[in-house]
Amino acid sequence: MTDQQILDLKDALRLKVTNRAISNVHTRLGLAGQISAAIVALCYPIGVIIAGPIGLWAMIALATAVAGGSLAAIRQESSAIATGDATKARQYLSPEELIEFNDAAVQIQAAASKKPMGAAPATQESGSGTNPPAPGSKSADVAPVPFAPIKLDPDCPHFLLLAGTREGKTNALRCLLDGHARVNYVSTKATDKIPAHWDGYVLGGTPEDKGKQLQWLLAHWGAKLAAHAEGTDTEPEWFVFDEAIQIQTYAKRSKVKGLADAIAGLQVEIATQGAAIAAYGVLLAQTKNAGPLGIDLDLLQQNFRMVLPLKSKRRLALSVIEKMGGLRLTTEQREDILSNPNRYLQLWLGEDEDIYHDVLPEFQGELKPLVKCPTEDASSPEPSPQETTEPKPLGVKILDYLKGHGEAKTAREIRGACTRSSDSPRASVDEVRDLLALMISEGQITRWEDGNTDRYQVTGTV
Repeated sequence: MTDQQILDLKDALRLKVTNRAISNVHTRLGLAGQISAAIVALCYPIGVIIAGPIGLWAMIALATAVAGGSLAAIRQESSAIATGDATKARQYLSPEELIEFNDAAVQIQAAASKKPMGAAPATQESGSGTNPPAPGSKSADVAPVPFAPIKLDPDCPHFLLLAGTREGKTNALRCLLDGHARVNYVSTKATDKIPAHWDGYVLGGTPEDKGKQLQWLLAHWGAKLAAHAEGTDTEPEWFVFDEAIQIQTYAKRSKVKGLADAIAGLQVEIATQGAAIAAYGVLLAQTKNAGPLGIDLDLLQQNFRMVLPLKSKRRLALSVIEKMGGLRLTTEQREDILSNPNRYLQLWLGEDEDIYHDVLPEFQGELKPLVKCPTEDASSPEPSPQETTEPKPLGVKILDYLKGHGEAKTAREIRGACTRSSDSPRASVDEVRDLLALMISEGQITRWEDGNTDRYQVTGTV
């Protein structure tokens, strides 16, 4: 097949997608749109065969005239689709239509090139220490799901972890945020445990209690986010909502007016501007639809790196990533994932909108229980059984932090994890270095040079 034939097929498919989306716009937006949708559908061959984009504009004009003064929204949406807004077009296509067009695109791509679909980058380095799988005996036309370590990028700086209960979301979260000094965490499960240096709360009690706890959380986390927005806090900080849908349910059942919208608003604020102010979000949920999260699907797709732990319920996970990502796996790729023996397997959606897999290890750091979330009129959280009411000395905090991490840390990383902007006074990096030097002289920790950087770890740590 020649290059020109391939281009013709792609143009024809693009026009077909555009026509179908415009037809759906007219169908959905008002009764008058029902008439114009029929005109668009009847005119579809004309638009493809005769005039390309000109034919599309002619169909839009004719449909609007027949509708007798259709809503301006119809004209606006149709115009956006006709001028190449792929995101807008996708909003008006059903899952079945997306699958149909995706399959057609795959067939065109297969005819155009023998390059494996979704081939991974030529060189890979995995933070988990797992090597990419060797090339198998499968046809190059239908490559297995490629291996690549999970990573974020400036255009997609947040995480969305989707899986059923006991499927490994929490372990994946611990691994993905390992090494990040400042993590705020809220959950609906009292049995959850978090790394020792995280700040974690659990919601519990009556619906009214949970409502008050969520109001406190909004104020507490909102103040942190405001400090980032104002520039008074510039160090990276994470905000984690575990069982995000259940948290939304608690907010609605609390009968506090506007609470559910306020929770969703905080999440959207983190998603849309957090990366610019060093504030990042993670949502953990058991869902295959964006609706229960209270956040638009486009916003999730554009700002959140989608990760699916695959401990056991893999068929369900595959359907979720296909639906939420608007993609389609081949039969060979599905079987490749289903037959993989590793119970810490993860699927994730890359910045190129293709699917990759990674393997995360079982988290080995020190864990602690969650603290019961305070209410709106409480001044401080209830301490967990392992904590005292007196604040720990900085040296103890540093030792606990280093014990929870096998790898050596810099003085700046240690300061970020063991001090807070609200500390009065807050220890400077130089003061932390002085304390580290004292701890070295006492044999508690060791120091080694990494290039021009000093790194510290607990004595005896490999």
